[in-house]
Amino acid sequence: MKITDITVTPLRTNKGLLRIQTDAGVEGWAEAPGRNRIVPGRNSAVFEAYLETIIKPVLVGEDPLQIDRHWETLANGKEDMLYKLPAGVVGVIDVALWDLLGKEAGLPVYTLMGGAARKTIQLYWSTGSGWKMQPEEMLELVKKGWDSDFRAFKIRMDWKGWRQDADPEKDYQMFKLVREFLPQEIYLGFDANNGYSVSTAITQGHRFEELGIDHFEEPIPNYNLPGLKQVADALDVAVSAGEQDAYRWWFHHLMLLGDPDILQPDILGAGGPSEVKRIYEMATTLDKPVMPHSPQAGINSMASLHVFSTVQNGTRPHEFSTEFSGPLDDVAELYGEVVIPKDGNIVLSDRPGLGIELNESAVAKLTVK
Repeated sequence: MKITDITVTPLRTNKGLLRIQTDAGVEGWAEAPGRNRIVPGRNSAVFEAYLETIIKPVLVGEDPLQIDRHWETLANGKEDMLYKLPAGVVGVIDVALWDLLGKEAGLPVYTLMGGAARKTIQLYWSTGSGWKMQPEEMLELVKKGWDSDFRAFKIRMDWKGWRQDADPEKDYQMFKLVREFLPQEIYLGFDANNGYSVSTAITQGHRFEELGIDHFEEPIPNYNLPGLKQVADALDVAVSAGEQDAYRWWFHHLMLLGDPDILQPDILGAGGPSEVKRIYEMATTLDKPVMPHSPQAGINSMASLHVFSTVQNGTRPHEFSTEFSGPLDDVAELYGEVVIPKDGNIVLSDRPGLGIELNESAVAKLTVK
């Protein structure tokens, strides 16, 4: 079997459908950046430039089943091919290659990765842009998740580093209002999105602990690893980090220097299923719980769920947000109901690859012309 082409179809879901095609008629699918949504470092023009100038010349004509070899070439270079592509670019190709391998083998990706420890995975309802909301507005979004049968939650401030310590009191009141609405046994996390200084993060974390918090995510900028260790050491609540971090080497430093309680690799940002699996193996060796960052419904989220299902200590819920998915009716029409949560859970199927049921009529209807 040989790769004959790699294409991207821009969709109105703000993503592109990437297909790795072969001379055997087997395809692997992933979601590439869309043309209607600009994400710094990962917008469609940048991705398509990598695809045309590097990825296709390297992979077309090659055996698609040699996943590790292709990953190494794209991420690290090989002989005179010193490409060293960004992890988010490598991740898209890696998702599609695993999907293709599963279809060729007639097995789900989770089986190829060692077998699922569980196939029903709880999701937490993640809702953000708290920085521009009042507490009552955030509560209304949480209520939508509750009415949709989610029973685990996270609220996000989306401050980013440039809004450091902008309004911690409002953040606290927002968390307090949501915590008072939810039954105490219901999971609730808080994501500062890099928004605090070390001292503010510690003070805020203690206040959250008094109310009842299940994890405190990215309390300070991700590059401040010594500061992260200060925060994690000072608090009883589990501090999480890693969604912005690429490749296992950074996660090695993250664990050694920052020592967060929970690791949160993103299926694309970390380098794809191949690399996320390796990060999970590092995490379990050091007794670190894992909790993926991959909130959208669709192909890439299914890849994240397949890898997560294989981790024995992956007992915390997986992120889900409608903010990054596009209209869920469109997503379901494109990929099948298997990608849509039911009662706050995703149930992984036994279908080969990532279990996607691609509807070509929906692809044609939703293609951006």
